[in-house]
Amino acid sequence: MKLDFYKLHLGGNSFLLIDIGKHSISTNALSPIARQICDRRYGVGASACIFLSPDNFVRIFLPNGKEHFHSYDAFFCAARYSFDSGYFLKTANKDRITLKTPLGDRGFNIISPREFKISLGSPFSLTNGARIDKNSKHSIETIRINNKPVCISGFHIKDDIVAVNAKEVNISSFFDLYLKINNVFTQNKTYLVYYREVAKEAMSIRTIKRGPSTSCISAAASLVSSVLSGNPETASVFIFEKGSPSLYTQEINLLEDFDDSRKLTILWENETNELFAIGSAGYTFEGSFDYRDGNIKNYE
Repeated sequence: MKLDFYKLHLGGNSFLLIDIGKHSISTNALSPIARQICDRRYGVGASACIFLSPDNFVRIFLPNGKEHFHSYDAFFCAARYSFDSGYFLKTANKDRITLKTPLGDRGFNIISPREFKISLGSPFSLTNGARIDKNSKHSIETIRINNKPVCISGFHIKDDIVAVNAKEVNISSFFDLYLKINNVFTQNKTYLVYYREVAKEAMSIRTIKRGPSTSCISAAASLVSSVLSGNPETASVFIFEKGSPSLYTQEINLLEDFDDSRKLTILWENETNELFAIGSAGYTFEGSFDYRDGNIKNYE
């Protein structure tokens, strides 16, 4: 069976999207298709595979074949395709993109053709599980990297993540920091984001350990950490740094942005204490592969 796909990304975190409306695919085939096509060595490579039907029903499968239900980066990719394909017009509210998932609806407000807004909920402390607001005492842990104390902040925002200000650690020790954070935060999957303030209401961020919601939660955690550290700005545009040929350079290597898909705005609202992500996914390329008995036979 020949299947067409689109590769999209949010802040450099890539996903493959297959439009179920264009193919006849059994439910049992979704997991093996995702496992094969997401493989970064022998497939196309992506953080997850999105299966979207014309009624806006979304299912997301990770490279290991397991279904995932809370990938907000993937939701942004599905929302972009739903808008461009016109699938969102089949829902009752034409001002929103409502994605149906196995665990309920995920709604985006349509701000413009390239700006969609979704709630990420409230932040929680990774240290004690307490709900965080702007008046919370900043929960900071200190560890030593190269004999220097480094302050880190742990949050749960749809996933577990540790944020560190660039002033605290240079890029070479950032990788040492990643190896040591689980000595403080013992959760199985803890992401790490490194952020720096580059202008008023603008930050650049870099992450280690890509996951299904890395772009959204890393930007949100950076804003929370910055606000609790004394920054009065409760909204910021986040620009994603890309990998450098040398891991030890101080150069800020930013992703070129051609369609506003390589930055994300995070807003922390006062009344509801909710974090909102505003932005749009972008297309990387499209292609096709032959799926037969769980194996990719041809990739174009």
